[in-house]
Amino acid sequence: MGERARRARAGTVVHEAIAGSIERFRAHEPDVLAGHDPEAVHQARVATRRLRSDLRTFRPFLEREPAGELRAELRWLGAELGAVRDAEVLTERLRRHVAGVPADHRLALEPVFARLERRWIDARADLLETLHSARHEALGERLARWHADPPRRGRADRRARDVLPPLVERPWGKLAAAVRALGPEPADVDLHAVRILAKRTRYAAEAIAPVAGARMRHLGRRLADLQDVLGEHQDAVVAHAWLAKVAADADAEVAFAAGMLAAVEHTSAHRARAEFPRAWTRARRAHRDLR
Repeated sequence: MGERARRARAGTVVHEAIAGSIERFRAHEPDVLAGHDPEAVHQARVATRRLRSDLRTFRPFLEREPAGELRAELRWLGAELGAVRDAEVLTERLRRHVAGVPADHRLALEPVFARLERRWIDARADLLETLHSARHEALGERLARWHADPPRRGRADRRARDVLPPLVERPWGKLAAAVRALGPEPADVDLHAVRILAKRTRYAAEAIAPVAGARMRHLGRRLADLQDVLGEHQDAVVAHAWLAKVAADADAEVAFAAGMLAAVEHTSAHRARAEFPRAWTRARRAHRDLR
């Protein structure tokens, strides 16, 4: 840890974290509008999530009402980005897994992908309308003000290395409690909830790592691994459910092919479940090493 990190005030670290998240969003927004970069929507969505997480993590150092209002607007924008990204993720995933379906049945899946393309087109049109709206313009102005000077309060003048590291304990406590509550065969929805809590804890650890050091960065990496395992599980569950819905409305040939692709997703979900305990153990050890 450098001398600057040792002497940094909490308010400075908070400002830098929030400004960084805003800059990441701004960097990808033009490509979201242009539609040329398939990663742009994903990166913009991640930036809004990180900024929402920053506002949650650093809540004791920010004025409550303005921070709550900004989080609400970011949630709205994130949902609009999410509709497009979810269609992209599902399409990419099923295109990748179609190799698991016998070659003579793959052609029957084209109506499935055509349906996904229509879903993406509709979501993209809604997103463009959002990005050209007065509400989005107002959000842009608000982000500019927060980038320049987020509304901080009292404790922001305290030394960052003394007051910021403990902020990871609140999301970690919620994560650990959620994992303890899992039964031997957790419901899909409960594993998804754990994934969300792991992501929040990871973002908190990464935001505080500049003043907390290598062990906090290591915790962030282990939480990222846990998030990846549970993300694979959730994506497989969503894909399986969507394919089942498609099959229910399709003719016999399409339904049969969709069922075979759904079986591939079921296997992927099962594999991710098997990887979860090890990923959690590693994250728990990394948290223990903070002490």
